[in-house]
Amino acid sequence: MSDVIVIKGAVSYPITLDPTVWVFDDRKFDLREYVGEQEGADHRQAKYLQGTGSQWDKELAEGAQPPSERKKTLAEERKVLEGDYGILLAPFINNAEPSAEATRVRLHREGLEPYELTLADAKRAILQFAKDGKPIRENGPVYFYLPETLLAKEAPIDRIYAMEFIV
Repeated sequence: MSDVIVIKGAVSYPITLDPTVWVFDDRKFDLREYVGEQEGADHRQAKYLQGTGSQWDKELAEGAQPPSERKKTLAEERKVLEGDYGILLAPFINNAEPSAEATRVRLHREGLEPYELTLADAKRAILQFAKDGKPIRENGPVYFYLPETLLAKEAPIDRIYAMEFIV
């Protein structure tokens, strides 16, 4: 099993993804709280605004602390260790800059037949990179979901070691 995923083929910039570092990425989200594409964006916006308001109130009451001195609560630290986390694939696809002719993506899978889907579907994909706060080792390094398969609790596409953009 590979610990990284290579994006290759009809792209301007072939890149290598390392899912083990995404736990530190602010774009990650808890899959247990995922409610869908549109509702998810609204939910994340409301959660962000609520958090911003709470932080504002806290700083008014206690005074602002430099970011390096801010301590995470035990509950925040435990949440990172216990969550099932995912990240959207679209930003990584955009960074690789697929050629204008690329219309499909082939997911190469270790020991299994490749899985092929449209570029538009790949841009909607969610990659689960942590289960119970730990990197996915068994059949990993990620589980590939489309939003509807995640919501329907269907089995993910697993064992991915490369994503090839094809014309």
